[in-house]
Amino acid sequence: MAQEYKVRPREAALETIVAYIAAQNLQPGDRLPAEREMCQMWSLNRSTLRSALSRLERDGVLDIRQGAGIFVARPKFRRNLQNLKSFTEESGCQGLRLENRVLSLSQIECDKHFSRRFQVMLGTPLWRLSRLRIIDGCPVAIETSFFRRDRFPEISRFDFGQDSLFRVFAVEYHAKPVFGDERVSITKITTEEADLLDTPDGSPAFWIVSQTRDGQGELLEYCRTVARADRLILTSVLERRELGEAAERERGHGVV
Repeated sequence: MAQEYKVRPREAALETIVAYIAAQNLQPGDRLPAEREMCQMWSLNRSTLRSALSRLERDGVLDIRQGAGIFVARPKFRRNLQNLKSFTEESGCQGLRLENRVLSLSQIECDKHFSRRFQVMLGTPLWRLSRLRIIDGCPVAIETSFFRRDRFPEISRFDFGQDSLFRVFAVEYHAKPVFGDERVSITKITTEEADLLDTPDGSPAFWIVSQTRDGQGELLEYCRTVARADRLILTSVLERRELGEAAERERGHGVV
C-alpha cells in the first residue's frame, strides 16, 4: 500500500500566501496583512507562518521590513555571468525599467595597476565613468568603468544617463565587446555607498570586477561594481572542461 504524502505545515502556508498574492492581484510594493491577521485568516500558528514568510523572502517573493510590514518584493535583477550583455540589454530582456544616473566622468592617469591591465605606460590617460544603476525605481548597483582616452577620444560628448557604454564602443568607435572575465566576491556597503543605494550601512553586497575585450583580445573596459545582494541574482551555466584547456584559456586571456 502506497504511503500517503502529507504536506508539511510550512509548505502549505507558503502555498497559501502565494495563492493569496495572486488572488488579490497584489503588485510589487503592495502590503500584505499583518502576521496576526494572517494567522487568524488561515488558522496558522506564528512559528509556521514566520518560517513560510522567511522562505518567501529568501526566494525574492516578499520584502519584510522591520517595523514597516510585509510587502510584495520587486523583481530582482538577474545577471547571467555567461553572457557579455550590458545592464541596458539585460534589463530590457527581463522587462525591467533601467535608469542610469551619471555620478562622474573624469580623466585619471594610469598607476601601476592600470598600466599592467591595459598594457600601457604609467601616466597614460584613462576615462573614469561612475554610474548608479536603478532598476524599476530601486537603486541596485554603483558601476565604475575605466577605459583608455586615446582609444575613445571625446567620449564626454555622449550622455551615459541615456546611452549604453557598450553601444557607444561598438557603433561610435568600432570597438565591439566580444569576451571578458569576471571575479565576484562578497563585501559590505560603505556609508557613502549606502546613501546612493538607499540601503543600511554595512549591508551585504556583491563586489564584481570585470574585464571586457574586443575580438583581438585588447582590453576595452575594466569595471568595478558594488551591487546590493538583496536586489541582484547571479546565474551561471556550468560546463566541464579538460584541465589543460581551462589553463590555456586563462593564460591566453588573463584573469582579473
